[in-house]
Amino acid sequence: MHVDIMNEKISKEIFADKIVEYFENFGIMSAVGDIDRDKIEKFHVLYTELIQWNKKINITAVTGENEFIKKHILDSAFLFKILDKEDKTIVDIGSGAGFPGIVLNIMNPALNIVSIESIYKKCNFQKNISRKLNLRNFNCINMNIFSFNFDDSLDAITTRAAFNPSELINLIEKLGFKKNINLYLFLSNLEEAEKIGHFKYETKLMQLDKILFYKTEYSFRLIAKYTVAPK
Repeated sequence: MHVDIMNEKISKEIFADKIVEYFENFGIMSAVGDIDRDKIEKFHVLYTELIQWNKKINITAVTGENEFIKKHILDSAFLFKILDKEDKTIVDIGSGAGFPGIVLNIMNPALNIVSIESIYKKCNFQKNISRKLNLRNFNCINMNIFSFNFDDSLDAITTRAAFNPSELINLIEKLGFKKNINLYLFLSNLEEAEKIGHFKYETKLMQLDKILFYKTEYSFRLIAKYTVAPK
């Protein structure tokens, strides 16, 4: 038992060291500010809990440590490099196992994150891990996004879900809110970003404000930031 506890401690420290190294190399530490070790080590709890759940119900295909850190944690954390400082309440659409929402809330617990996930088992996992990590400003709602009631407390929307441009355009058109918001989309190429931004919406005014390009060994991606206003 003592050996198992020691091995777990060593594993947690190595896991945290890798995340710190990636965050520093990609400029995420400077974008977020100081992140204490306790926050970084919560990612190991997230990973081990997800692996345990994944043995019983299929939540993610990404199970290797390095792959998980780079494809989920690092990828989600890139959002801090483009996130508006005034965005305090963020809706995360189709978040799966909680990415980027849980990552955002671990790194900045002051953010109010509302995760909308239509698959019950994935939302249930998010609720469980948010309790385990004591994420007081995180809430997962098991609901189709078209049934979600937006209100004026919302500052921003983000999604890493695999929508094609036509689906995203349809989603944006149908989103209901009464004030200007920021929209952050994780996309695979510039053509997608421009198509979504330049589309002639019937109910929205869209402006493509900023694009963050980034490349890891797994992917070349971008995050597009839009300002969306109701007509």
